Amino acid sequence: MMNREKIVDSKIKFIFQTTLILLISSMLSMSVMGIEPDSEKVLSMYVAYGGPDFIAREFEKETGIKVKYLTMSSGEVLARLRAEKSNPQTDIWFGGGSDAFIRAREEKLIAAYHSPNRKNVKPMFRDKEGYWTGVSIVVVGFLVNQERLKQKGLKQPENWSDLVDPSYRNEIMASNPNTSGTAYTTVSGVLQVMGSEKGWQFLDRMYENIPFLEKSGSAPGKKALAGEFAIGIAPDPHNLPLRNPGAPLVPVFPGDGVLAWPSPVAMINGAKHPNNAKLFIDWCLSPKGQVVLMKASPRVPTTDVKTLKGVPGVSDLNLVAYDHLKWGAAREKVVEKFNDRYPQY
Repeated sequence: MMNREKIVDSKIKFIFQTTLILLISSMLSMSVMGIEPDSEKVLSMYVAYGGPDFIAREFEKETGIKVKYLTMSSGEVLARLRAEKSNPQTDIWFGGGSDAFIRAREEKLIAAYHSPNRKNVKPMFRDKEGYWTGVSIVVVGFLVNQERLKQKGLKQPENWSDLVDPSYRNEIMASNPNTSGTAYTTVSGVLQVMGSEKGWQFLDRMYENIPFLEKSGSAPGKKALAGEFAIGIAPDPHNLPLRNPGAPLVPVFPGDGVLAWPSPVAMINGAKHPNNAKLFIDWCLSPKGQVVLMKASPRVPTTDVKTLKGVPGVSDLNLVAYDHLKWGAAREKVVEKFNDRYPQY
């Protein structure tokens, strides 16, 4: 009996010590972040980002905070936040298009938070008053099928300026700015870099080489992967080659300017767990969090953290200082002019 009691006591002590170590570790981790968690260690999120299961698990390991989330598009998040404005049902909005976050700020749906880790994010990828901060960026580039290029006797394009070459006639695939954020960023980015008159003239020549347009931004890359076109203008062109290592695909990040927009995170105005929300934002922008986000979805991080194999870093790209506020406000007029100018689509 005495031996059994000793064994039971030993097991209880072991469980107690293990629990205490985990609790202390969790508290130390959160204290390093500088914020005490809320009494209820849960966090609710609306998510428009890849790999949310993995991200939630890793954040819980780090902090002990349980994440509950719903995945939906940016438009769906906006609609929910508007409907729930008087009684918010989530703490965090994670991922999506920065234009939607800009509208959310205007409607006072999100709250400002100046994370200490924001200093590592380029100003062009964060709201200057702290209402949202980009955790990663979506970059626009080319996916080039080298086999088809060889068959057609074409050179590999390295710049936007190359795409107006008549030799690429019917060999370029792109998406439609009426339905695709990638396409709208392409059109408005060209207008920003070249100015309105020269920009539209350039686009006239480029679209002469594009026989039709796809609805989604990801479709042109898939067409290039299938060998139907030599070049696809696509978001995050490094992703498909990573997922298809045997394919004759090469990602090209234009040397004359890479267009990009941030995928942000923001705290909801009136969040029920504000400290947990702040801890999540801090973690996303920390070196460890940035690596976790890359593993979940291999996008370019907004900080200079060492990237995973095949993922370019911010400093590797000739990024255009894209004016999200200006072109977000001008979207309707730009798309209307696009439709008038290119009725064939």
